[in-house]
Amino acid sequence: MALDLNALWNVLDKLLETGEEFVEDQVEKLYGVIHDKLKERVELTETKFDDHGLQVVEIGLRDKLIKTYPLEEFPLD
Repeated sequence: MALDLNALWNVLDKLLETGEEFVEDQVEKLYGVIHDKLKERVELTETKFDDHGLQVVEIGLRDKLIKTYPLEEFPLD
């Protein structure tokens, strides 16, 4: 019995696509949780420093990700 490598490749490719979507969804949820927790901490204080600190953290994350995955190669969904 010969093994159909093309069919096997297609199955593995589909699994990878499904896994990629799952991981992307989990990362978005995790970022949402982190954002909400940081926002809660900022709202507990009355200083402008905390508001600015939240922006610095989020912009730093964004910049690091854009350098790693440029929008030209990986456009937004």
